[in-house]
Amino acid sequence: MKPIRYFLALGALPWIFQGVLSAAEPTGEELFTLNCSACHLLDETLVGPSLVEIRTLYAGRADEFVKWAVAPYQKRPNGIEMPSMVHLGEANLHKIYEHVMNVSKGVRRKKQFKGDPYAASPTQAKRPMVQRLFMPDAGPAAIAVALDEKNSLCWDAGTCRLRYAWSGGFINGFPYWSGNGSGMTRINGDIRYTENESPLPLEGEVKFSGYQVKDGLPVFRYSIGTTEITESFSPVSEGEGFQRSFTIHPAPAKPVTLHFPETAKTSYSSNKGSWDGSNLTLTATEAAEFTLTFSFK
Repeated sequence: MKPIRYFLALGALPWIFQGVLSAAEPTGEELFTLNCSACHLLDETLVGPSLVEIRTLYAGRADEFVKWAVAPYQKRPNGIEMPSMVHLGEANLHKIYEHVMNVSKGVRRKKQFKGDPYAASPTQAKRPMVQRLFMPDAGPAAIAVALDEKNSLCWDAGTCRLRYAWSGGFINGFPYWSGNGSGMTRINGDIRYTENESPLPLEGEVKFSGYQVKDGLPVFRYSIGTTEITESFSPVSEGEGFQRSFTIHPAPAKPVTLHFPETAKTSYSSNKGSWDGSNLTLTATEAAEFTLTFSFK
């Protein structure tokens, strides 16, 4: 399937996304579970309307459903504005539409849920998890990733870099949802690592190419100048922290040094290269593919 590009105004800036997710052609149910089930239940209102209500609005109107998902806006005075799902692409949004229509057929809607709807989401207990939300201290294209029950991070698709990582829990989106965008998502836990800039010593225009999902976790794809990069994350086997893997193509023509912030909250190690404090030097060959470990103290 060829990538489908859209332009979406977030604030005053256009961001480019491409059709992403699994190269193994995910089903509508898989796409819905990953991207929608945190906010939409089958027969009762959660953060967003139930699938039964969505069916009443869009049955037989697939193109309108896709158009809405790409560029949603606040439709009701007390409603909650949905983030755009433009990053999924038209083909995947049509799959989600078919899934919603199929599972909601003949189902009646229950009474509205009371309390904090985001905390009650059935996916909140599942790990790993990926959520497209507006996050504190990040751009409008932020993606929150729960690696496991203890470790989470915020990756910014606008600047193509890690913003920060934390331990202790995931997120509470209720302040944002209930404020229709005027509130901010809250982090459940303590921020243990922050990056103010990319550690990669590359120059050129930064472009986000989307992400694929592998074992429930995203593999981000982007470019800096003419260099293509993939960046993925996973939880550490013991304790708190995360692993971060890079592939760089073409490989650098000479050794490179990656610069990380000096911090008392995190220690660094890697499967390649040599460290001088918080700086990692890799040979040109080593820089083609390497993995870093960030351990929280």
